[in-house]
Amino acid sequence: MSSIPELMSGRALEHGIALLVDHGGASGSKMHVGGQANADVAAGATTATSNAENECTEFTIPANTLVAGSTIRVRWCTVTSAVAGGTDNLKVRLRFGSNATASSNTECAVSSNVDQEVNDFSVGDMLIQIRTAGASGTAVAWGTIADSDALGSKLVSAQFEPSFAINTTVANFVTITTQFDNSNANLATTQGFVVEIVNPNT
Repeated sequence: MSSIPELMSGRALEHGIALLVDHGGASGSKMHVGGQANADVAAGATTATSNAENECTEFTIPANTLVAGSTIRVRWCTVTSAVAGGTDNLKVRLRFGSNATASSNTECAVSSNVDQEVNDFSVGDMLIQIRTAGASGTAVAWGTIADSDALGSKLVSAQFEPSFAINTTVANFVTITTQFDNSNANLATTQGFVVEIVNPNT
């Protein structure tokens, strides 16, 4: 659990759930405070030596916990730890959906296909917003991915995924995947993966 100071008395309030905080305005409106749902404390799975899409790290959102207006912020970093040489292009993806196999879920973001050297990295910051909840729910996603390439350049890409189907009555998976374009001895993995979820006052 974490602690926040109570504004009026200075005492600490222990909490393990999201809170509604009165901001003191005359309207009586309240700000909904969510929380960090996941933060990996170790590296994720390492991309296999193949050209298949590899699931590096994943967070499961339980069934019936997302509502219209829920926001899911996902931030991650992937790092290439080995390359075979030559042209070894890598794509990094954020996927979201209810399928157990990540590659079957919606591609909310995808990096440039970037030639890799050891210690090249990709950093992403994406927001997924639930528009409608239920078995026939919908969502949108937007944000950015920044990649370093073999020449040391930084490639920043704005990302937007228009309305797509999502079933909030079942568990959904937030997944980071990596995929090299060949089957050489290339290795990449996530070195950071943070998921924050906020639900509106319903």
